[in-house]
Amino acid sequence: MATSLQSKRTAVKARKNFKEVVALNDNPWRWGVGLEAAIAMGIPLLAFYFSGHLTLGFISSLGGLTALHCPQLKRKERAVVLPVVILAITFSSLLGAYMATDVWLKMLCIVLVTIIGCVFMIGWRLGPPGPLMMVLVAAVTGKIASSSAPEVQHLSSIMYPLLVGLGAFAGYVVIVFPLLFKKFRKPEHNGRKFNEIFSGLKFDEVSKAITLRIVTGVTLAVLMAWVFKEERIYWMVLPVIAVLQAGPSVRLTVIKGVHRMIGSLLGVLLYGIILLINPQGLGLVLTVLILQFGIEVVVMRNYGLALMFITPLALTIASIGHNVDMMATIQARVLDTIIGIVIALLVFFVFEKTKFRTQ
Repeated sequence: MATSLQSKRTAVKARKNFKEVVALNDNPWRWGVGLEAAIAMGIPLLAFYFSGHLTLGFISSLGGLTALHCPQLKRKERAVVLPVVILAITFSSLLGAYMATDVWLKMLCIVLVTIIGCVFMIGWRLGPPGPLMMVLVAAVTGKIASSSAPEVQHLSSIMYPLLVGLGAFAGYVVIVFPLLFKKFRKPEHNGRKFNEIFSGLKFDEVSKAITLRIVTGVTLAVLMAWVFKEERIYWMVLPVIAVLQAGPSVRLTVIKGVHRMIGSLLGVLLYGIILLINPQGLGLVLTVLILQFGIEVVVMRNYGLALMFITPLALTIASIGHNVDMMATIQARVLDTIIGIVIALLVFFVFEKTKFRTQ
C-alpha cells in the first residue's frame, strides 16, 4: 500500500515536472516586437547586401541583438537603457576582435566578457537575456575575425566594433521610433529615469551566487572547449550561461537545464535543415531575419523555445564565409550543448554545498 502510494506521488511529480519543461508562460505572443526586432537586424543586413558586402552586413547584424535586451521594460525605459547596452555590446565586439589572434586570448576574452556582462546585466537588474548576448557577440566576432573568409582577411580589428555599433544604433532607432507618436508620449508610458535605473549595483546574496556560478561555469567550459578544439569555445559556453542564470533553486535549475538543452538541440537540428536548404544571398538574409523574429515572438513564453531560434541564428552568422560539413557540425554542436549543460548542473550542485548556496 505504502509502495503504491509512493509510486503515485512519484508519477504525479514526474508529470508536473514534464509540464513545466514544455509549458508556455501566460505572457502573450509578441508578434509586433518580433517584427520590430527583425527590422532592427534587417536594416544593416539589407543595406550591406545591396551594396555587395554581405559578410560585413552579417558582422553589423550582431548589433541588432541589442533589440533583444530588456523586453520587460517600458519603451521609454528601453530608450534610456539601450544606449548603455549598445556600448556594452560594442565593447564585447571590440574585445572579441582584438583577442582573436591567440587561443589563450580568446579564452580570456570569453571569461572577461562574462564577468563584465554579469556585473552589467545582473548587477543592474536589467533582466533578460542577461550576459548571454554580450558573450555571443564577443565570441562570434572573434570567430569571424580569425576566419579565412576573403572579405574579412584584410579587415582591420577596429572595423568589427564599428560595424557592430552601426547595427546596434540602427536597432535602437527602430526601438525608439514609435516614441515620435503621441500614443507613446503619455505619462503612463514614462517609466523610470536613467539615474533610477542605474542607481547603483544591487548584488544581494542570490545575485552574487548566480554571478559566481556563471563565471565559474564559463571558465570550466572554456577550458573544456580548449581540450576538444578551441573553435568550439562559445558553443559550450552559451548553454552554461543559459542554465545558470535561470534561477536559484535546485528544482528550477534542473528543469531549466532540461528545458534549455531541448531548445538548443532543436536549434541545432533547425540549423541542419538550413544547411541542407543552403540559402544564398537574399534568401540567407531572410532566413536570419525570420530567426530573429522567432526569438522575440516566443522568448517571453518559453526561453527553451527561444533557444531553438537563437542557436541557428548564432551558428549561421558565425559560419559566414566557411564551407560547413553539415553532419560533423551537427554532431559537434550536439556534443557541445550536452557538455555545457552537464558543466552547468555540476557547478550548480557543487556551489549548493558551499556558503554560496541559494536554497
